[in-house]
Amino acid sequence: MGDTKMILEILQSSLEHIKEVQANVKKLNQDSMTKLSDAIFKANVEINEEGFVALQHQDILTQQLNATSELLEMINTHISESEIENLKDDIAASLEVAKAKKDAFSGNAFEHKHEDLVELF
Repeated sequence: MGDTKMILEILQSSLEHIKEVQANVKKLNQDSMTKLSDAIFKANVEINEEGFVALQHQDILTQQLNATSELLEMINTHISESEIENLKDDIAASLEVAKAKKDAFSGNAFEHKHEDLVELF
């Protein structure tokens, strides 16, 4: 049991580190998106479809990070020796939710089709 406990503690620390890095990336992305949007609107610049898609991608990035953060939080919450037996099922269920959110949030971000964008220009 000692080895299991040590492995779980290392896993928990690793997940906390990943969570912190994701939080930092999410904040940087949001700050970047806000500053870029403010600059565009202050300069009264019309952006083309590629610029609009790029801004959408930043929003999708934030949503994807939120979805994976939720999965990491669930795993981290359930890591303990007493819950190790339930961990497999909990992770599998949470992974399915995370994958569904990925699919729902990604839209056309990973395809080169943007025909469904509303013409805003």
